[in-house]
Amino acid sequence: MGKHAVFICSDEEKSLLRFDGNQFVAAESRHAKKGYCGTVLPVDLVHSHTFKIPLGTSEEKLATIVEITMFEEGGLDLEKEYAIAFIKYPLDFESSWLVEAFAVEHDHLHQRYDPALRVTGHIDLLAIPYLIYEALYLFDKADSSAVELFLYLGDETSYAVLCKEGRYITHRRLPSLESIALKAEVSVEALKDALRKRGLEKEKYGADETLLIETIEASFTGIVERVSQAVNHKRGIFGIGKVDTLLIDFEQQTIPGLWEIFDGYGFETSRKGTLSCCETLEPSMQHKGIEALYIFAASEGKIEAPNLTIFEKRPAFFQTHTGRFITVVSAAVLLTAGMGIFNEIKFETLQARITNLQKQLDTLKQKSKYFSQKLKEERDLRDKTAKKLEERELELMAFDEAADTMMLIKASKAKRQAMMRDVDRALEKYHLSATSMEQNGSKTMRVDILTSYAKRDRIAKFMKELVDKGYSSVGTRAIRLDEDVYQSGVEIVR
Repeated sequence: MGKHAVFICSDEEKSLLRFDGNQFVAAESRHAKKGYCGTVLPVDLVHSHTFKIPLGTSEEKLATIVEITMFEEGGLDLEKEYAIAFIKYPLDFESSWLVEAFAVEHDHLHQRYDPALRVTGHIDLLAIPYLIYEALYLFDKADSSAVELFLYLGDETSYAVLCKEGRYITHRRLPSLESIALKAEVSVEALKDALRKRGLEKEKYGADETLLIETIEASFTGIVERVSQAVNHKRGIFGIGKVDTLLIDFEQQTIPGLWEIFDGYGFETSRKGTLSCCETLEPSMQHKGIEALYIFAASEGKIEAPNLTIFEKRPAFFQTHTGRFITVVSAAVLLTAGMGIFNEIKFETLQARITNLQKQLDTLKQKSKYFSQKLKEERDLRDKTAKKLEERELELMAFDEAADTMMLIKASKAKRQAMMRDVDRALEKYHLSATSMEQNGSKTMRVDILTSYAKRDRIAKFMKELVDKGYSSVGTRAIRLDEDVYQSGVEIVR
């Protein structure tokens, strides 16, 4: 076996593969047991939640806060066990970390990976799917100086990932090809064949394919709108001027007509292309190659991958505390051939264990006290912000419902897209971030804009920009100041 290789495992024994950084070969379990094993978790198993904490929080305290927040706010069940990992970013306009935490239920891990575990004996890395594109930058397969958007279209799951300076920023779940095919009443392979050859070019479809092309048009218009919203939400937070590159991860294939829809939402200056990981891999294996490249980079220490595994490799017996203890005892017996020394060693070992257990008990008491105080603080904060969170959830639900409705109103699609494009360009021009955008038909739009207090004049410039474009009314309905964050609701009427 090569020195530098990883083993890619899943819930099926037959899918155990060895990856050397360029290609896959079938692997034997006896080699995998001694090597580095990993896989990427399915999207459906991973819970994610984003929140802020003050700068200067210690790593030990941060881990505790993340765990509490995931149960208090992230929707985790207190009756279940979870593996939890997180990433964090410093925010420019306030003294906070932006934390994105990920969790997966222990029971789900056992259900999915116990068959593989019986073969490999361990799984060193269970990787988060949205982070895999960071590996491309480590091997010079992407531009770390650019803001890049990766659009993955998979049979069972699809998502968009935004990266800046070679690092993951955010993701957005998207409809899978299976869900689109179900609506179009065709097989997944038939849908993929249509996307590869004809895409969104309506004139290439027959009269008996009306449902297919209408479903494709509606689905991909919705996909582009969701991607645009995700970019706008992070624009001001991470200082994003524009998206430099759009790369589609779809078996090294492009979709005719898709880039034109993106252009209609303000991406006309972005470079566009198909994503390829390794030249030696077949198109259908390119996405799996990116996953394997990420695991390969983690195995070599090139990247600190957030890890949700609970199946780490067990140390050799004589490297464990029990093994070392037995070795010492056995050596003492052989050297002294007397029970006195053996009993003395045994007594000292037991005494050390009692001391160690007492320390662990003291530590648990301190943690319990801290958790109790922290839970009280978090509950107090939850009570104060519950109403605000409920309003935000209602706004988001209303927006999602409006977005779904707008896809069906074809007659006003061009006007809505034009308004959205004007707003997107104005937001980009003045480096503003929109926490929500609500469109009422083709004439009215409400945008909630978030910026720092020192840069609030940009909102006025944003409004003037739209007035100059001919909108009949641009005004603010609500202005709110929360610490250094300035939020304004702007209503735009065509």
